[in-house]
Amino acid sequence: MSTSVKPLAQLLSADLHKLLEICVEQLNDAIVITEAEPIDKPGPRIVWANKIFYERNGYTPDEVIGQSPRILQGPETDRATLGKLRIALEKWRPIRSEILNYRKDGSTYWNEFQIVPIANEKGWFTHWVSIQRDVTERKKIEDKVRQLAFYDELTSLPNRRLLNDRLNQCIAASKRTGIYGALMFLDLDDFKPINDQYGHVAGDMLLIEVASRLKSCMREMDTVARFGGDEFVVMLGNLLADPLTSRSQAAMVAEKIRLALSEPYRFTLATSNLMVEHRCTVSIGLVVFNGSEGSMDDIMKWADVAMYQAKDAGRNQIRFHAESV
Repeated sequence: MSTSVKPLAQLLSADLHKLLEICVEQLNDAIVITEAEPIDKPGPRIVWANKIFYERNGYTPDEVIGQSPRILQGPETDRATLGKLRIALEKWRPIRSEILNYRKDGSTYWNEFQIVPIANEKGWFTHWVSIQRDVTERKKIEDKVRQLAFYDELTSLPNRRLLNDRLNQCIAASKRTGIYGALMFLDLDDFKPINDQYGHVAGDMLLIEVASRLKSCMREMDTVARFGGDEFVVMLGNLLADPLTSRSQAAMVAEKIRLALSEPYRFTLATSNLMVEHRCTVSIGLVVFNGSEGSMDDIMKWADVAMYQAKDAGRNQIRFHAESV
């Protein structure tokens, strides 16, 4: 015996409303409905939200209904994304994006949202419906993948790939503005003995300390990268338009680095509780460029050649390449 299935459209209004309400309350995505206006402060007021919205954000319905979704914003909420959101709302357009939200207790999570306008039978927009998903774990995975792709695992410095990208950008900017940049190749002198005497754990600890000292010598806008082994690269951007003054600036930074890396290294090996002290200097090859004197490969090759000239001159030296300013 067969029974006919009643189409959803034939359900009584009350039954359909109850069915949809149950479905929406069981979703893992938050749903928020607000009034259509005002777009300006205080913003459209929330008229309804499902259960997961309250659970995720730590608010009660009494604390949310009548408030603007701006209660989820905080100091690190991206203003550029908020700007794009405002433009979409002003033009009554759907928008999909990601933003950092704040819970009631001040903790944060990444929120992927889609907002669409809802119109009545006369075509007048009356509400906004926002569907929101917590994508914090996905963002963590993306950040980890990016970290592995562009940063050295041991020192957390940029790796060759990220260095190449930044150097290309620096060369292009230098060519456009006439402002000089500089590139240094650094190779540690007498690094091998610490590995031979105390093992690679000690060598790794020294490399981490080298990275820390290098960063302390740099401006925020400059780049310190690990090139591999005991080789590091420093890129200085945005020096000056005058070549000789730029050369002088780069030489001062190189000397600051040479002195910083020549200080004794002291640390304790966790495995043996052994106190280690090691002295190691650095040989530095330096190129000053303005973007029109060679390709990225040329500049890196020149800095590498200058570094070996510093090695041949007795180590613990700074050498400019002959093609440099």
